Amino acid sequence: MVLVIAALMLALVAPNLVNLIPGSELKAFAQQSAALLRELRSEALNGAEPRALALATEERRYQVPPPLQLSWPEAVTVELNAGNLPGQPVSSDVQPQLVFYPDGSSNGGSLTLGGAGNRHYRIMVDAFSGRVHIDD
Repeated sequence: MVLVIAALMLALVAPNLVNLIPGSELKAFAQQSAALLRELRSEALNGAEPRALALATEERRYQVPPPLQLSWPEAVTVELNAGNLPGQPVSSDVQPQLVFYPDGSSNGGSLTLGGAGNRHYRIMVDAFSGRVHIDD
């Protein structure tokens, strides 16, 4: 009987645990975003063609080639700061994007993810190595 009551309590409380831990949704999304960037880098290395990530802000998702898709939660803001693509002039008309090249490099830049309570994560992409890491 005690186990049944404990299981019922856990079933009722578990879905709300994310709301109890501030910033957990943002942290999880930052980790998913970094994993997506690492996957794009890996695909560029293995497929011998550049792979890119841009923002589809109206749909609240990353704009990446299929089948990769990742939408961001309502409470999260996303800002993309990317380096210039080779041979492209600096222009406000060009949509910024992070590009990974087959040699392992990238154009470099960062994704800044913000959430409630002034909490944010910055995902940095190194231009020379294409490595992705999270600064919090």
